[in-house]
Amino acid sequence: MNKIKYPKLFLFLTITFICAFIFVPYLIGDKAFILGWDMRTLYSSNFENLRTEVQAFLKDGTLPFWSWVSFLGNDFYSTKLFYFNDFFDIAFAFTNLPYTTVIMCSTYLKFLIAGFSFYAYAKYNKFQSFTCFIGSLLFAFSSYNLQTMMHPFFGSYFVFLPLYFLGVDRYIVEKKKNFFILMVFFLFINNYYLFYSTSLFTILYFIYRWKKEYNSLKDMMKNAIKLIGYYLVGFLLSGAIVLPEVLAILRNSRIGNRSSILLYDSLLPYFNYLFSFIMPTSILANRETILSTLYSYTSKNDSVMAIFLWASSLCALLIPQFFTKERRDKVNGILWIVITCIALIPILSSVMHGFSEPSFRWLANPSFLLIVMVLGLLEDYEHLNQKLLKISFICILICMIGCTPLLAFLQNVPLSSLKEEWYIPLLTLPTFLLISIAFIKNKKNILLTGLILELSIVSFFSFFGNPPFSSLTKNELERLSYLMGEKNQYNRFVLGLDEKNASQFYRNYIDPVNIYWNLSTNYNLDYNIMGLLSYDSTYNASANDLKKLDLERVQHYLPWTFNVQNPDIMTLLSTKYAVVMNEEDVPFLHSHYVTNYFEMKIYENEDYYNLGKTYTDIMSYDEYSPSNSNMVTQKVIAHAEDRTAIQSLLGKEEVFFDSVRIKGNYVFASITTKEKGFAVLSIPYDLGWKVLVNGKEVSKYEVNGGLIGIPLTSGYNQIDMHFVPHGLKPGIMMSMVGILVWLILLLSPTLFHKKEKE
Repeated sequence: MNKIKYPKLFLFLTITFICAFIFVPYLIGDKAFILGWDMRTLYSSNFENLRTEVQAFLKDGTLPFWSWVSFLGNDFYSTKLFYFNDFFDIAFAFTNLPYTTVIMCSTYLKFLIAGFSFYAYAKYNKFQSFTCFIGSLLFAFSSYNLQTMMHPFFGSYFVFLPLYFLGVDRYIVEKKKNFFILMVFFLFINNYYLFYSTSLFTILYFIYRWKKEYNSLKDMMKNAIKLIGYYLVGFLLSGAIVLPEVLAILRNSRIGNRSSILLYDSLLPYFNYLFSFIMPTSILANRETILSTLYSYTSKNDSVMAIFLWASSLCALLIPQFFTKERRDKVNGILWIVITCIALIPILSSVMHGFSEPSFRWLANPSFLLIVMVLGLLEDYEHLNQKLLKISFICILICMIGCTPLLAFLQNVPLSSLKEEWYIPLLTLPTFLLISIAFIKNKKNILLTGLILELSIVSFFSFFGNPPFSSLTKNELERLSYLMGEKNQYNRFVLGLDEKNASQFYRNYIDPVNIYWNLSTNYNLDYNIMGLLSYDSTYNASANDLKKLDLERVQHYLPWTFNVQNPDIMTLLSTKYAVVMNEEDVPFLHSHYVTNYFEMKIYENEDYYNLGKTYTDIMSYDEYSPSNSNMVTQKVIAHAEDRTAIQSLLGKEEVFFDSVRIKGNYVFASITTKEKGFAVLSIPYDLGWKVLVNGKEVSKYEVNGGLIGIPLTSGYNQIDMHFVPHGLKPGIMMSMVGILVWLILLLSPTLFHKKEKE
């Protein structure tokens, strides 16, 4: 059975069959396919924000550069469009399909792409059709891929990984560069965050493949330098998208928490790494139970890290063969020793994670390579070390039975607390026995049957069989989807409460406890409401200054979560309405009841003012104290380096803005003053904003918790603001240079060939 008739059709049908164990239970049951906390609270809301931006583009032609509902406002292009919303989402955003349908369709497509992209890689490397088929299934339903599907923007990257390494292979074998350049470009714009670690891993992969292809390192360095050059061409091509993203994330406080230690403070990650080859972590680490704590490591910064290297019992059985004495296997063994050292030395893992906190996410690349190495052993069955094979079988069997008790012992977890989940780590034990016996006896039909059965079981328990991923019913989701009515329904309702609202800029406080049931701080994105809540890894960097005003009543439970509760800061942020269930939950210092919205009560902030006002006094952040937060609406709070310049711009009167209108990336406002002055706007500071006062561009300053401060002239001031992502223009120039260089590379062989003929 080395050959399969119609292998691609068979692969499509088999992937669909295994996917049925994932999707059918959701389709026929009452559970909603929206998996885990992040998908429910982050990805779904960001998708709705994407759909809002797309609809605005189709209706008004406004480019999706700035989102007004992403916390206080955010550079949507740089921080959302390609970080949280992959191109699968972009395609579906043009539809009216509910998110559960969107995510189910895109997840199925990703499983198919994962399988077929690996098949293309394996076929190019001349593996037999049976081996290509096995490898494609292993990659598509590997533990790593199963868990990334719960984080859509990771999954959309991982499934294309084989095509990138195929590009590397095509260069090594045939010196063909164009496919590699295209894949570098594609993966950069797909997920620059993950491609960073892939780029570093490419160094190891290139050495490995060159040695495998030529059995020598001769000429390797010369060709590696050329490949780096082609890599840079791909990077230049992506500049219009990637440069603004990189510049935005570099200003974010999540960058820089790197580790300089050489050892983890627990034995758990070391044993987790060892057992990750044997145990399908995707069914163990995401259960949110005591069992999960055994198969995932929590750092001092509360980052949960699990290791996903399992890719079937077959892989587990063959991995020890990497370390046999035969010459052909030395490269495999040496490379895995290097990978293991990088993974288990925190400072090296930190480097692989972008010089941030150590993470095992970069193991996506070794996960792919592990399967590739196993394929070579599959086709070299007659030269396998049979004695080691049998020893491996016994050792893995012992590990599968004993790893959970051992990890429980290391964590001081009583086995009695695992009695309801005792069977979970043993789910693949029967299929391991079946696959091992079939492989040792060379019964390929039985091997394939056992493998498909095992991948189906693991897939089921990674999704529907995982309680946290099947806890939300369709009826519950339906209720959650209409907590504030349909999208924009609340906005239309409030617009009719006061005729002034049409020319005012205002935010809304939505009670996160009694309205949003403490389920998410991102529901404002679902309803397109300008609010005060957020859970956002890529929040606008200026919000770091907002925390300085009152950390306890601005930041929520993590540095990238926000829930503004300080009434003075609410007024500073032009918060006009509060939606609550009970009067005692109104957060304003002075307010009055307006009306009901369904069963909810709406109160108006009596201290509200439109967009901003001028200030007559100034203080620095060093002089400010959160205990006197009323200063935020009385004085300009400036950075020390800006104080002198702003001081010279202050006037002697307090004047409020007259009218304000926002439209996509534009803000139009007016204010009349008797003398020059300095105004603070309740719009987050960002380098991408260009501010014109009466047609002339003015300097902008970052003041009062990361808001924009601008100088005004005496008399009537017409303010026109336009947002273009910082770095977009030089990024476009980079892309143009990349296109030019690529065209030269494409044409140079033709020109050179013509010159030879002449």
